[in-house]
Amino acid sequence: MDKPDTSLEPGPENAAARLRPTVIKPPAKTKTSDSVMERSEEADQRSTAAQMPPIDPATRKIRQENDRHKSTPSTLKPTALPGIERKRIEVGPAHLKKIAPLASPDVVRRAIRILETFVLDAATDRTAVLWGHQLQRQYSDLVSRTLELSHDDLLVKATGYINRMTAILTSIDIQAAADVPAGAGALRQYLKRLNSRIDTPDELESARVELDQLVRLMGSSLEPLLALKETLERHSRRVDDMGLEVEAAALAAEYLSTRFSERRQDLSRRFLERSMSLTQTVAQIRGSSSLRVVQIEQPLSLIAAIQNVALVTVPGWLGGLAAMTTVLRGRHKPTPTEAGELAYELSNIVQQLKV
Repeated sequence: MDKPDTSLEPGPENAAARLRPTVIKPPAKTKTSDSVMERSEEADQRSTAAQMPPIDPATRKIRQENDRHKSTPSTLKPTALPGIERKRIEVGPAHLKKIAPLASPDVVRRAIRILETFVLDAATDRTAVLWGHQLQRQYSDLVSRTLELSHDDLLVKATGYINRMTAILTSIDIQAAADVPAGAGALRQYLKRLNSRIDTPDELESARVELDQLVRLMGSSLEPLLALKETLERHSRRVDDMGLEVEAAALAAEYLSTRFSERRQDLSRRFLERSMSLTQTVAQIRGSSSLRVVQIEQPLSLIAAIQNVALVTVPGWLGGLAAMTTVLRGRHKPTPTEAGELAYELSNIVQQLKV
């Protein structure tokens, strides 16, 4: 009995055979077909060239010249502008040291940098008259800014806090308040209020409350005072750098005056005048250095008074004053030792605030 043909029946092997992709290879490119195509292209080019009219030698030369210019970048073409070459000044430290032997190396370098950008042939009366004028204007603006910083509202308020605290503490008379006998009459209490001293329990309590308020205000102004101090330091450095620039401009102007002394007497005179004016500005800047140091020290002294006295010593002393006020209001008399210690601490606080 013949076995049935199972090749067409479903099964794993037959299913995989049916799902295989069919690949169709493109026909191979033969060398013969490539050579045939190249020969046909050459034949077409020859037939096209045979149909074009011949090019005369002049036209061919022009076309070759145009192709050469197109292949050359335009940036490689030499450029020239009519006119006269402007020569700059060749100056070294030795030339300037002859004019100003005491000038610092930094000033000499700055002056050389200024002169190296100057063209002698381009000098005019306007150039000489305005030489260094912008620097002097900038210095004037810095002076105005210095005055604004020295009268800043923060400095005024912090100084007012210190002065008010000093005035209150100076008016307190601990010994007089402690010497009031227990159960003193109302007339004596009234007469003590008429004087300018703070020596009654009510006056001591009012003074304590205000002093406590001043301590809080001073504490909140500490950080702004530090920022103001840093601003003053940066401003002072700008003024010092401006002084070097002005001095260099003055030295450069004096050098130009000597260069123009033989051929341009008018320019030589004007550059000399500008050099003298700039030298006066340098003297003003140097003379203001001590004032700027004092301005920087002003917020520093306030910061020291606030940190060391108002925020440290005064709060502890106010605690002792509050205890003494409680004793006096209870119609008791503090001991001489308690009153003496409190008065001694008060004297030290006032001396520290006045420094």
